[in-house]
Amino acid sequence: GDAGRSDTMFVVMYDPKNEQVSLLSVPRDTRVKIPGHGWEKINHSFAFGGYKLAQRTVEELLGIRIKHHIVIDIKGFQRIVDAVGGIDIAVEKRMFYEDPYDNLVIDLQPGMQHMDGRTAIQYVRYRDEEGDIGRIKRQQHFMQAMQEKLSSPAIVTSLPNLIKEVNALMETDMSASEMVTLGRAMQKASKQGLKTDTVPGT
Repeated sequence: GDAGRSDTMFVVMYDPKNEQVSLLSVPRDTRVKIPGHGWEKINHSFAFGGYKLAQRTVEELLGIRIKHHIVIDIKGFQRIVDAVGGIDIAVEKRMFYEDPYDNLVIDLQPGMQHMDGRTAIQYVRYRDEEGDIGRIKRQQHFMQAMQEKLSSPAIVTSLPNLIKEVNALMETDMSASEMVTLGRAMQKASKQGLKTDTVPGT
């Protein structure tokens, strides 16, 4: 009966005038006032009230209004990576971690690798002495690689069909046509690269 906590939170902003896509990471342990629940870690907002409360909490934290939401679980994430044909990522160091309770094994060697969904989920979930901030850097690195993949010729020609396939793997209030528009916007913005930042804190 536990809805679970959001493992990763991104706010994605698109500036059509300058064809720029920006991604802001919200550290999951950020202490915020969750409406109706007092001061808590921001990732608890999803457990308390699903995406609606999580969205409202992020809006109040940042003083912005968010137009759409996308919720992806771990299985959906893996299948999306596989749907685009995998991602090329330079793994920056040896990564090994085991969590029998979560049935999780992370075992990655350093160097450039072509990752399928099963390998990519290990990369974005890995944490060590750098904690969640180090993991956020890897997640942003992954998103930059995903944007590069979306701008590849093979994806450009098959984007509408790919969006239909991917749309079934997530929960969102965006229509298929809006998803295609966003995908094409990310393709155009790939010339400038994905601008990333993280909500600061101590």
